[in-house]
Amino acid sequence: MRALRQIYNSLPPVIEIPQDLRHRHIEVVFLELDNNEVEGVVASANDWPTGLYERTAGAWQGELFREPQGEYEKRRGME
Repeated sequence: MRALRQIYNSLPPVIEIPQDLRHRHIEVVFLELDNNEVEGVVASANDWPTGLYERTAGAWQGELFREPQGEYEKRRGME
């Protein structure tokens, strides 16, 4: 999948479509950005949400605990 990201300070009345994307099955999404959001906008659905690290860093409370792992599986040797 190829993604094309373009941020406009002022959206023009017509947006030029790259030649290699014409007549293809695509999704177009328009996101209105506040002036302070331009730097941290999420580029795609596969990225981590903006501000995730700031909201979660140091948030764990309590002790870390690891469940027992059980017995190691006995396997046949290589022949």
